Amino acid sequence: MLSRMIEENMPAIHTPETPWTRSIPNTSGELERELRTRRFNVLEAFLVMTVLLVVLWYVQYLFGVLGDNEAINKGTAVFLTVAALYCLFGSPFLHKDTLNSWGLGNPKALWRTIRHDKGPRSYMTGVVVLVLTAGLAGVVYWQWIEVADFLFGMKEHTAVSIIATPVGKVGVTLLGLALAAFFSTCVIRYDNFLSALFTAVKVLLVLGAALYLLAFAVMGMSAFSDFEGPKFALDVFGYIFWGALQQLLFCSYFGTRLRKGFAPAQSPKNVWKVRLAVAVLNGAFFGIIHINSWSLVLVCWLLGCVLSWLFMEDRNRNLVALGFIHGFLGSSVGWLFDGDKAGGFEIEMGVGPTHMDGFDPLTMIVVTLLIIGFSVFIVRAWWRWREV
Repeated sequence: MLSRMIEENMPAIHTPETPWTRSIPNTSGELERELRTRRFNVLEAFLVMTVLLVVLWYVQYLFGVLGDNEAINKGTAVFLTVAALYCLFGSPFLHKDTLNSWGLGNPKALWRTIRHDKGPRSYMTGVVVLVLTAGLAGVVYWQWIEVADFLFGMKEHTAVSIIATPVGKVGVTLLGLALAAFFSTCVIRYDNFLSALFTAVKVLLVLGAALYLLAFAVMGMSAFSDFEGPKFALDVFGYIFWGALQQLLFCSYFGTRLRKGFAPAQSPKNVWKVRLAVAVLNGAFFGIIHINSWSLVLVCWLLGCVLSWLFMEDRNRNLVALGFIHGFLGSSVGWLFDGDKAGGFEIEMGVGPTHMDGFDPLTMIVVTLLIIGFSVFIVRAWWRWREV
């Protein structure tokens, strides 16, 4: 149904299936550089998601988790790492994506701005980069135990023993500077940061208000009884990076493949319809990966639709701004719906096969239907896709 709706709004022109060597209009009508065909983009996105579902649930869950086979679990982890490397590095090279198209910073463009631009812009940009680098490095040092656990899965006593020595302090400082410099030059996109952040704030006002009203409706004032400002602020700050990392996969990878794969509607009045359909599709991908926390699947589907819609336009295509939305809402969900409050409704934050206890027929039925549906779409698209 979704593919039919999208195709009905596409131009009915068939062109030879030769690789694109110039810019093409994406779903929202903006030009982007793309080397491959639209069909290639869409098939790749659906194939990657289908393979992920098969590996996670038909391999890791059935044989690794239920079969208590550590070799299967380790093999799955290796496969997922290789798949992630392809999505983050192989696919952008294959399609000739730009850093801007992924919502990332461009170190070369940033250096040109700082070195060659005249006037206050150059100095202000340089100061911002230096302050961010120093500030983030300080956070890494100050929160070393949490950083070590998040990045390396390091035990607390190991992290404490490292930073307790002079050599360890120097090492943590240098690591913090390296991570901060990478983030402030390669991850943050500066040219549209203010416009994207302004949009993010407006979105948060709406979604945040809805989330907090829902918590009040379910639990009353007890939902907010355990609020701790400093802890919540720290959680949001840390979650921004985790949120940006997740959106690097779903908005930057899947979102880029889908918005380049589906052409804009032929009629201007239908552009928003096709754009909404693609946003819903990419949002569904984001929700599906959170199986089997069904409430989280729904929340992430809705959030994914909003973020995917925003990410289609270059003025909002900023990974850190999306991470800000994701981080605030994710921290709020984890705090408000933890299930320990009076009348609390818990949203389980642990997802995937490793968080399963025993065999769950509903999960396997849903996953199987998704795999069959995606496979049918892949076959139909392979044979019947009309390139435009």
